[in-house]
Amino acid sequence: MTTLNEFLEPIRQWPLSLLLQDNKPLIPLIQSVHISMLAMVFTSAAIVDLRLLGVVGKDQPLQRMAHRYLPWVGWGTLILAITGLLLMIAEPTRAIGNKNFQLKMLLLVIAGGLTWALAQGAHKKGIFANIEGGAAAKPVAIISILLWVAIIWYGRWIAYGG
Repeated sequence: MTTLNEFLEPIRQWPLSLLLQDNKPLIPLIQSVHISMLAMVFTSAAIVDLRLLGVVGKDQPLQRMAHRYLPWVGWGTLILAITGLLLMIAEPTRAIGNKNFQLKMLLLVIAGGLTWALAQGAHKKGIFANIEGGAAAKPVAIISILLWVAIIWYGRWIAYGG
């Protein structure tokens, strides 16, 4: 039976992986872009969540807030995916086999789905079509914020193994 490391080892020999491993300034540069995009995505999603909680933007409709901030989530997520993929290619055995990484990815799928559903709801579509002012607004917003915080937490702990 093949272990995960045996499966991932050939990826470490790809030309792109070798380039990233041998060019020491590239990894910190990619990590900096990755972390900056994570901050942008988290902040944009959190502003919409805080609007649902009634903490910010009470004078603005949810649809306007979502229209203003959620595109940043989409573009930021695209750049996060690219930089994250580059980081995984650079150190595949360190990242993919790491429990913190795996949990981060699971939470990211959940948070991304929830944020997408909230965006649809802000535009009066989907399961959250009437979320603004509804009973589900606050619990959903709190869950969303906690998911994004957990993603940041587990992402940070990738460096320490798992």
